[in-house]
Amino acid sequence: MTDDLLRFEGWIKAGIEALSPSKRRHLFRNIAREVRKSNQRRITQQESPDGTKWEPRKHPPKKHGKIQQKKKMMLGLRKARLMRIKAQTDGASIGYEGRNARIAAVHQFGGMDYITKEGPKMRYPVRALLGLSDQDRDAIQDIILNHLTNPME
Repeated sequence: MTDDLLRFEGWIKAGIEALSPSKRRHLFRNIAREVRKSNQRRITQQESPDGTKWEPRKHPPKKHGKIQQKKKMMLGLRKARLMRIKAQTDGASIGYEGRNARIAAVHQFGGMDYITKEGPKMRYPVRALLGLSDQDRDAIQDIILNHLTNPME
């Protein structure tokens, strides 16, 4: 990083720390909402935060000659009510809870899981559901700068 960028980051950090705790929570909640929207769009497009497409689902052969239709994966996990936001005075987090967290973790990091409750296990490839892209980082910078320059909004 250049010296100018380091000074800029220091100024932003000082500006955030100068905000009251409720204003900081509000700022972090706005950032988390924007990042959640971005991750929802990526899940719909079936791509990772770095822009690579997910490895397609492997379809088992259907019995009786029926053709199985290719469906998009994990569309249920893109719902806002499942992507939980926790905003605090020192930052924000986006994630899943309970059974959804287990399913998301298997896909986020790749791993073994049961296909059905007592069925066979399968190795799932890495399909990053959550993450930050370069566009997300730019959007976060814009939100922070807007919040610091227009504190009444």
